[in-house]
Amino acid sequence: MKCPQCLTENPTGAHYCYQCGAALVTHCANCQTELPAGARFCMNCGQPVGVLTPTDDARLTRLAAATPVPLAQKVLSATHLAGERRTVTALLVDVVDTVAPAQQLDNEDWTALVNGALDRFYPAIYRYEGSIARLLGNALLAFFGAPVAHEDDPIRAVRAALDLLEIAREYDSNVRKQYGIEFAVQIGLNTGPVIVGRVGSDLRYEYAPMGGTVNLAARMQAAAPPMSILISDHTHSFVAPLFDTRSAGPVPVKGQAKPVQAYEVLGTKTDLGKARGLVGLQSPMVGREAELAALLHLCEAVQAGLGRAALVVGEPGLGKTRLIAEWKAAVEADRQHDTAPRWVEGRCLSYGQGLAYHLLIDLLRSILGVPDMAEEPETRAALQALTDELFGEEALEVYPYLGHLLLLKLEGEALEQVRPLDPQALQTQYLAALRKLLQALTRQQPLVVVLEDLHWADPSSTELLLRLLPMVSAVPMLLCMVTRAERDAPGWKLVTAARESMGGSLTEITLGALSENDSRQLVSNLLEIEALQEETRALILKKAEGNPFFVEEIIRMLIDRGAILRREGGWTAGVEIDSVEIPDNLEGLLMARIDRLPDEAKHILRVAAVIGRQFPLRVLEYVLEKGPEP
Repeated sequence: MKCPQCLTENPTGAHYCYQCGAALVTHCANCQTELPAGARFCMNCGQPVGVLTPTDDARLTRLAAATPVPLAQKVLSATHLAGERRTVTALLVDVVDTVAPAQQLDNEDWTALVNGALDRFYPAIYRYEGSIARLLGNALLAFFGAPVAHEDDPIRAVRAALDLLEIAREYDSNVRKQYGIEFAVQIGLNTGPVIVGRVGSDLRYEYAPMGGTVNLAARMQAAAPPMSILISDHTHSFVAPLFDTRSAGPVPVKGQAKPVQAYEVLGTKTDLGKARGLVGLQSPMVGREAELAALLHLCEAVQAGLGRAALVVGEPGLGKTRLIAEWKAAVEADRQHDTAPRWVEGRCLSYGQGLAYHLLIDLLRSILGVPDMAEEPETRAALQALTDELFGEEALEVYPYLGHLLLLKLEGEALEQVRPLDPQALQTQYLAALRKLLQALTRQQPLVVVLEDLHWADPSSTELLLRLLPMVSAVPMLLCMVTRAERDAPGWKLVTAARESMGGSLTEITLGALSENDSRQLVSNLLEIEALQEETRALILKKAEGNPFFVEEIIRMLIDRGAILRREGGWTAGVEIDSVEIPDNLEGLLMARIDRLPDEAKHILRVAAVIGRQFPLRVLEYVLEKGPEP
């Protein structure tokens, strides 16, 4: 057993180092589990074992102070968190074999090396609105889901882990040159509950792990090969449709009867699956026939040479994406006709409001037919081919500016055209190039342009789209904006402008909750109703309240927990399910909505939750007015 103080090897079973007298056996302050020397987290409960050293404390203070202002404001507004249970995805990144490199460097150089790594790491955490929960030595623990919650926190955490791995690879090259040693990290992730303490004015907070959430992330990190990412099956279930993974086999975890299945994250999938809904269970679209017919009617107008716009608005989970998918399938099926429109779409990212032009970049990639993960040469070749086809000798009026927007490596005359331009001049050229491109495409065939999740659009894309909006009425184009009714989001400016300028050329479609009959039909389609008990079906409908996404997720949870079982080709209730809890991903969606409310509204919600699910309004008013008993 190696002493953590002086690094002396001690005989097995020693409790104190025979060289310096340091304790070799420690116990968790929370659950008293005996821990091996050097343990940073309890293997039983996940409680941090190490005490923040002055170096750790200074690093944590420095990194917290570097939090971007918009994120800091969201964190500071989380005054309601004290003692609250949150589902988080814990990300633990640690430097591999820290002792050996440290022995080759003096303390000053080693501290500088670690600080250099942390200074490169924290922007990747903050980019996806994660928080740094703890620093222990050379390990960084981040939470995605607290203090700020999002409906896609596991996805954000995995994207951050991939960014961290890329940053570590680049830093390794620097470390080799400067210090002559290798630099590598191990990254582990797990999704589960923690109890979050009150956030201080310095953005720091305490937490209490539950159910081994942090411990399991630490086990994933410890089991990860150098320069790799391991995630638990808890996290994998949320992110599998979006990331390429491979099984890393079972990982034994102390305190758990069975090993936990681990997966190595390889990268982002080229062909993204759907992050919501049920894998292996399908249903025809239910309750949206009129909305689909309206969109198809707009296509007919565009095919006749007219310009149109559509606005599809709905709360999360009501089927906006499914409606667009069904519409796209119908348009694609009409390809045999010469006047069939060309379909292109740009998707906004939930963390994209700080990524300049990310919506327009995604739209351009759709026009080019290249995936988001395509290599730069492939994207450059596709842009060159398209601009040559559309503009011939005039391609240089468009190619350099679209290439610059796509962050491509420009050469020769194309580079010389963009080199002297300041940001304002570049934006003007972006606008002119995009207008020429869209006009040229509509001369070939009608065009359907879909902007998905416009509530997450970045301001720079929104600004250019506002200036492109007038051309929609002048060309055979159908611009479809798909969004939640979030009127304070930058993308809502486009909705307002369309309403003011397009008049009768704009069709608005608002999605509401499914009727009880439609909800029953959805459950029937998904679960072969013949073998499903009425009590089970009624419970699903009660909890879902007409939200198709909730219907699918509640069914998935019941299947995962064995509450609904497949038997003889059908489905039946397996165990008592009256007390079933809301699934974690629905909880994340709801918590993200609650976090955006003013403090007063959050307080009212907490009081209402204590009273119960249904109650007269006067009861809530009375409790709020009376306040707590002295």
